[in-house]
Amino acid sequence: MELVRLPSPPHVLCKLLDICHDPDSSLGDLADLISIDAALTSKLIMAANSGAFAINQPLKNLEQAVTLIGHAQVKTMVTTASIQQLFAGLIESQKKYICAAWLDSIYCAVFARDIAIALDYKYPQDAYLAGLLHDIGQIVFDAKYHDQYIKIINSTSEAETIAQEISKFGISHTELGAEIIEHWSSLSPAIADAVRFHHEDERQLQGGDILCRIVAEAGQIARHWCRAGSADAQWRSSLIDHKDLNNIYVHVHDTVTQTANKLGIFLPRSTSLTQAQLSKDIERETGKLARKIRDASLIKVISAEEAYPAALNSPDKLLSKVARDMQLYFSISHLALLFHDPETPESLSLHEVRPVDPPCRFSLENSASRAVRSYLEKRLTWIEVEGSDHQKSPMPDRQIIHRLKHHVALCFPIIHADEAIGTIVVGCHKTQRNNLDKLSDIISSYLEDIAETWVNHRPGRGGRGAKSEREQKEIDKLVHEISNPLSVIGNYIDIVNARSGGTGSDKEIGALKEELQRVRNIVLNFKEGNEPEPEAVMLNAELESSIPLYVKSVSPGLEIQIMWDLDRNDAEIDITRDAFRQIVLNLVKNAIEAQTDDAAIMASSNNFTNIDGRVYAQFTISDRGRGINTKTRNLLFSPLISTKEGAGRGLGLSVVADILRAFKGQVKYMKNEVGGALFEVSIPLSLKQ
Repeated sequence: MELVRLPSPPHVLCKLLDICHDPDSSLGDLADLISIDAALTSKLIMAANSGAFAINQPLKNLEQAVTLIGHAQVKTMVTTASIQQLFAGLIESQKKYICAAWLDSIYCAVFARDIAIALDYKYPQDAYLAGLLHDIGQIVFDAKYHDQYIKIINSTSEAETIAQEISKFGISHTELGAEIIEHWSSLSPAIADAVRFHHEDERQLQGGDILCRIVAEAGQIARHWCRAGSADAQWRSSLIDHKDLNNIYVHVHDTVTQTANKLGIFLPRSTSLTQAQLSKDIERETGKLARKIRDASLIKVISAEEAYPAALNSPDKLLSKVARDMQLYFSISHLALLFHDPETPESLSLHEVRPVDPPCRFSLENSASRAVRSYLEKRLTWIEVEGSDHQKSPMPDRQIIHRLKHHVALCFPIIHADEAIGTIVVGCHKTQRNNLDKLSDIISSYLEDIAETWVNHRPGRGGRGAKSEREQKEIDKLVHEISNPLSVIGNYIDIVNARSGGTGSDKEIGALKEELQRVRNIVLNFKEGNEPEPEAVMLNAELESSIPLYVKSVSPGLEIQIMWDLDRNDAEIDITRDAFRQIVLNLVKNAIEAQTDDAAIMASSNNFTNIDGRVYAQFTISDRGRGINTKTRNLLFSPLISTKEGAGRGLGLSVVADILRAFKGQVKYMKNEVGGALFEVSIPLSLKQ
């Protein structure tokens, strides 16, 4: 399935784009909608089982796959799939087949799950997935060979269809689908068997595995239902009685009708969704998909900045990032990186997804190698084992292709300005050259973003870059002018405390001194151009000491209630105390300024949570203000956005987001259950934890 773009109905893609760009959408919303589409489900499972992600564990459900791969990455996968499908220019017969195949798969999936539940089968979700993917082989055939396959798919019987598939392609869609699924080690082999045998006759199925029988019966019901909108009155089940079957019919009708409503397809009462109804609005839905992509400016969907740029600090990590993205967005599994290391300027080193030590090195003087020339000349270049004259290609090209386990490969130089960083080499079968050529523009655009990220964050670059002598003098002067009043304030705190006979709160005096030191550290880091190193900070202890202090300082004379709901167990987090307190100060200030009467701040913590396969501690700060409207929410962490009346530039939330990015954390706005705004902050747990 590599480089085969499996299409989805535009109705599904339109709804998915809405979810992707709704700030209130959840991981579950995304997984639920992907789970009704065989093409996107296959893409997600294929990514989860690829070497780039190396998720070596069984998948219990699609929500787990979304979690392990990453919420943001899956959103980008959906958006990219929408753009690729829009620009593929599908013809009318392709669009109709997509709708027919989708409806057949969703009916089969729901029927299979409901039959499994009626039989008390232990794994109804396996039945659903097997039903959803039962004809994935047909979807692949149509995506690759539509002109030839459309005649085969219109055969008078399933037996004739399978016979023609074997004659034309050497394999049936049932066997192809099963072999694809068998490559996904996270799925049960029983699912592959159910796909392989779902067209077997009743005699062959008797005494076989129950999942195979469930999917075979579900497929028979679905084929008739998606054409006629009802069951075949002459058909009888060998697994469940007539009464249970009628109950299943009602439930499946309701389930698919609800799904149709979610997609904006509203049916007359008591009418089931059919292929004719789904295909009727396909042009309108395709137009709607085009408008959504255009209006949301989604062409620039793949941003290298979505990943933590600080993590791109070695060629292997650079390749790992690219490999994950290529798998998810383009279904490309086999690639390598030719990297120019300044320490060995005379050669390119070959880095592979599964690292090999030591890496192969190829001399830059070997200009006969097309892979080397791709780097030197900064242009796309195909390499192959044999040239057009049947002469062997240079050894570096042959070695790279053999490492990629393919026949040919396309070299994509990674270029920033006029600097070549390296070359991504993508291996493919000879029959897939045209597909890869079609993707080359968008892949090259993506690699430009990657190159910019690498150049801006590569090792040895430094936090702020070189400063001119004049700039450094201005910075030194500013730091001096700030440091003097800070010293005066510190001395004055000591004098006031001494005059009161030491009766002032030791905790509050200590907190004030810590705040002064925090400001000194910020100023010093600015002067030196240093980024603060993470340190172990106790989450609950910091919240309990900083929030009351900031509430008093931000709202003198006001009575602000603080309501606590902290985790029983504290957690060490990887962030500096200065950075953490700057986050808390901005969120507390934001919460207080959002309220008038009956002001209160709610603070909670959670000492452990898993987000996209990474472990964090979390805390929330919420208020009882007016909340934030959807339009503002989409740009909430921009430095130009503020929700406060009379405010100028809203820098506080932007600062919070920037700090958290530096420490590989994140901040999210959510609606508060009691009204107002709630900000959820996630910070990586300390390695000690």
